[in-house]
Formats: sequence, C-alpha cells, structure tokens
Amino acid sequence: MKYPFYFFSIFSLFACFAVYSQTDSPQKKQVLYFMQRGNTQQALSLYRQICDETGKHDFELLEQVGLILLDQGLRTRDPEVQLLTMFGAGMATNDKTLYMLEEGLKSPNPMLQLISLNLLASSFDDEADDVLMHAMLSNELLIRLEAAFQLARKKHPQAVSQIESLMYKVPDALHPLFPQLFALAGNAEAFQIIRKLMASPNQDTRLSAIHCAAKAGRDDFLPQIRILASQHDVRQQEICAYVLGMLKDEQAIPLLEKLAQSGTISIRLAALNALYELGHKEACEGIVAAAKIQNPYAFTLLGDIKGYESTLYELSKSGSAVIKLNACLSLLRQGDRRCLPFLADILLQDSRDLAFVKANSPGSSLFYWKIIPSAHHNLANNPSAYELSVSMREQVLVETLDLPEEDFLDIATVLFEKEQNDLIPCLVDLLENVQTPKAVELLKRFQQKAGAPLIRNYCNLALYKLKIPGPYEENLKKWVLEQKDNELIRFRPFLPWETRSDISSSPYHLTPHETSRLLIDSFEALARSQNYEGIQVLLEAIQNGNQTNKYALAGLLLRSIQ
Repeated sequence: MKYPFYFFSIFSLFACFAVYSQTDSPQKKQVLYFMQRGNTQQALSLYRQICDETGKHDFELLEQVGLILLDQGLRTRDPEVQLLTMFGAGMATNDKTLYMLEEGLKSPNPMLQLISLNLLASSFDDEADDVLMHAMLSNELLIRLEAAFQLARKKHPQAVSQIESLMYKVPDALHPLFPQLFALAGNAEAFQIIRKLMASPNQDTRLSAIHCAAKAGRDDFLPQIRILASQHDVRQQEICAYVLGMLKDEQAIPLLEKLAQSGTISIRLAALNALYELGHKEACEGIVAAAKIQNPYAFTLLGDIKGYESTLYELSKSGSAVIKLNACLSLLRQGDRRCLPFLADILLQDSRDLAFVKANSPGSSLFYWKIIPSAHHNLANNPSAYELSVSMREQVLVETLDLPEEDFLDIATVLFEKEQNDLIPCLVDLLENVQTPKAVELLKRFQQKAGAPLIRNYCNLALYKLKIPGPYEENLKKWVLEQKDNELIRFRPFLPWETRSDISSSPYHLTPHETSRLLIDSFEALARSQNYEGIQVLLEAIQNGNQTNKYALAGLLLRSIQ
C-alpha cells in the first residue's frame, strides 16, 4: 500500500528538480523547495519578497506553486481535502491537472469518483475521452452511467455502442434512462435504437423513447407513434397524444379527436392540447372546463395558451393552495402582472418552510407543482428534491424579468429586505445582467444594508464586476481577507445527470452554498483581472487562511494566471 505514495513523491520531486534546472534565481528554487516540503507559508512569504523586489508576479512560478499544492492535496487521505482538491483541479482548467482528476476516479469513494468524472468531462476536451472510456469499465454502476452521459454529451464516436452495451448489462428497471442518452448522442444509429425501444416490453422504456424522439423533432417516427396511440394503454395513449401535437401531425387529427373524448382526464387533456397545437382553437374550451373543476394539469397547460389570463386570475383566488400556486405560475408565464400578489408564497421562505415538487401525470406528458410543508423535515432524506425546489424558485425569479421593470425591481427589493439568502446569488446575477440605472441604484442601496453581510457583499461584488466607480474593490479585498480563517467552502447536493436539465446552469456542477459561492466568486473576480493586488489577496488566503480551503484556492490561482 505504500508504493503508490512513494511513486508520487518521487515523481513530484523529479518534476520539481526539472523546474529548478530551468530557473535561474536561487530564490525561486527555494520557493519550490519549500512548497515540496509542505511549507506553504514559508514558500509564499519568500515569493512575496520576490514580488516586492520585482514589482510584478511571476506567473510561471505561480503555476508551479499551484500545481504542487494540488498534488499534495491529491495525496492526502482526508476525504474533505480530496474533495476540495478535485474542485480546485476542475476549476483550474489547466491540462497539467488532468492526472489529478484521473486519480480521483481511482478513489474507493464512489462520490469522489463521480465528482472527478464530472469535473474531468466539463473541464477538458479530447484529453478526457480515454478516461471516460476507461470509466465505462468501473465496478460502480453510477460511475458508468455518468460516463455514458458524458460520452453522449461529447458526441463521442463510440458513445452509442458503449451506451447500448451498458444498457444490456443493467436491470430492466433502469432501461427508461437510456433513450435520453441515445437522444443526446443524436446520430442515426442512436435513433435506430430509440425506434426499437419504442417496442420494448417495458412500458416506462417505451414512454421514454416516445418522448425523446418527439423532443428531438423526429417526425419520421410519426407512423409508429400513431400505432402506439391506438393501443389501449392509458399512459401510452397520453404521451402519444401529447407528442403528436408537439410534432404537428395533421394526419393524427381524427385520432386526437377520438382521444379528446377519453374518460381518462390525462389522455383527454393531452389530446386537447395537441389539437390546439394543430390550430383547433376550440380545443381550449375543454382545457378551460377542466381548469374550472380544479384539475391542476389544466392550469399548467393554460400557461401556454393566450387569451385566458382572466380565467386564470379568477381561479387563482381558490382556497386550494395548490390551485393558487399553479394558476400564479401560469399567469407569470403569460407575463401577466396579476400574479404578483401570489409570488410571495413561492419566493419568500417563512415558518411554513414550503418546498415545491413537480408531480407528473401517468404518462409524464403533463405536470403541476405540489407543495411540501415543513420541507427540511419532510425532505430530510431527499436532499436532491429540496435542491430542485430551490432551483424552481430561482427559475420563477428569472421569469419575473418578463414583467415590467418596476415590478421586477419591487420583487427584488422585497427579497433583499426579507433576506431571502438562498435566492440572493440568482437575484444579484439578474440585476448585474440587467444593468439599467435603476438596477444599479438598487445594488448600491443594498450594498449598504446593515446586518445582512451576505446581501451587502453580493451587491458589492456585482458593483465591482460592473466597474461602477466607488470603494467596491477595497471592500471586496477586505471582506475576502476577513473570511480567510473560516472553513467556508461547503457544497450543495450533487444532482444526478437525469435531473440536471431541470435546474439552472452553474459554472461548476458542484454548486457551493450561498456564502461559499460568494467567497469563490469574489476570489475569482479579483484574480481574473490579473492585477497585482488581486492575486496578492488570493496568495494571502492560501498562505495564512484556513488550511483546508487552500487546495480549492490553488485551482483558482491557476485559473487566474492563464
């Protein structure tokens, strides 16, 4: 068990001496010597003396410092340090950290393997392909599924054959996942397999294949879908009716008219919606009738049909919290400001501790949102569901941009005043992107908010990034250095690939908690400019800050000097 560690030590020392031979300055050699001995503080003290003498940073030397630090984190047995090392290696976007992520795949910890694989595929291109192929041989099914997803996403030439081979090795219960992978690969061979899966004896697999073909716009599948729609299977008829509308199949109108008379409400609604998509506007009346008897799926459908905003508004006055929620969301999608009084229940967290979970119809073509009270308790064993609820609220906040600017800014003001910290990163990003004078004034106002450091510093960061004149750079440096002793880098739950399309994108698939994200974004903003002081702040945090954080910060250092 000692040999791998010994090999890494010899390799690292050899690399270090190779660098020594290329470096003229004895001081620079000594910096690297101290780093190899694990004396980061002494190494960076000496480095800063060199900077004081030269008045500039040595990016080549800093790269070696960052790589040595990450290599040391890689060789530790502390799971937390290993996680932060992988995060740093992924953030670095430096080809020289590739082997670190490869080593993460060899960890006995499946979660660390999964994170390494995800970061590897996201951070590198061709270099990662061999590693992804090797990951398909893993003993962990979760790793093989993630590798299959990444191969499909990259359109790898062997993606389809690898995915098909894996499909036949896993239990039938997992087969419904595979049409999504084949559709993502997207070549002719992949869609031939999807066509075969539409005849699978596994009903869930058939439904998934039908939906994936339609989502890809494959109208050449229509004859087969019409046949499946004629078979007496409730779930299958529902999804087929829905996708016939998606694919604008006019030949299916007689069949859809028949399905619109079904005694099963989900089939009826899917068929009515398809007829509407095909230009039969009178089909809306059936959807409205279902909404008036408080069918929640009908409310969601009305969100995409113009002309029924007043109906939605009247129904939003229902005593049912679920009906009120879904009517409000549909009004918001229509850009109707009458949704405003109800948005507070969605965006503001209070003593009720509400979460929102998507509920699908039997055929999974329709959905509505249901409410989970006491979410931290009721979803304690399902962190992914809670994370998706937060992401749903973020998406609602994004959609408020379609309302008049005054309404959006009023919502932003309430979120700031009520200190809705889980939405603050998203909110500040939106204000930063809007960049109107009123949005900037709002950021300036809450950059002064007493007793709310997260809000104050997020607003300060946005103003700094927007290059607004003011003390924002100095404020940012001061706050970052104040946090250097805290162990702040903590991550939100890692979501499996099949759920990631439901959440807002993030530059890293490991999404930091709000305060951690602020710290990382602040370091990155300071370092990205490659100015002297910004990198000095980052080095100060590595040298004298919390020693657990330094491995992730080493990745930021490497990123900043590219």
